[in-house]
Amino acid sequence: MKKTIKIRTNLLAGIVMGLFSVIMLLVMPTQVRLPMWDSGAPSPRIIPGICLVGILICSIILLVQSLVFHKEHIYEFAWENERKELLLIGALVVFVALTRILGFIPAGMLIFCGIQWYEGERKPLIYIYTLAMVVIVYFLFQNVFHVDLPAGILKGII
Repeated sequence: MKKTIKIRTNLLAGIVMGLFSVIMLLVMPTQVRLPMWDSGAPSPRIIPGICLVGILICSIILLVQSLVFHKEHIYEFAWENERKELLLIGALVVFVALTRILGFIPAGMLIFCGIQWYEGERKPLIYIYTLAMVVIVYFLFQNVFHVDLPAGILKGII
């Protein structure tokens, strides 16, 4: 007998994303600093703020649909059926942790090639493309967007 959990998707998504948006809106002033001088440019908080307010509005709509109009989709979650997806989510969590330790390039190469291997990809050209894309994304963020990604063990080399 498979153990399943019944999830009311509109209700759960409304609650989780509503809480997320409220918490992020409260935390954002401490995390995204305003410039020291007014250059006339929009605040760095404007795009995240708009996105978070949009998430909050959509969450409220989902909650109203679930609680008032009783529009709901019941999803039956079975651990056995979702194991593969949960492992992939776990791999991405490991990627975030390894990025801090090893740096973006080594962590990206290990995790993304590992995910491809796990998914059954065996063509060498795909792996070469993946390795190249990790390096390209790193240098794109460094040199075009001027966003520092962790260099980790490659600090001083690149």
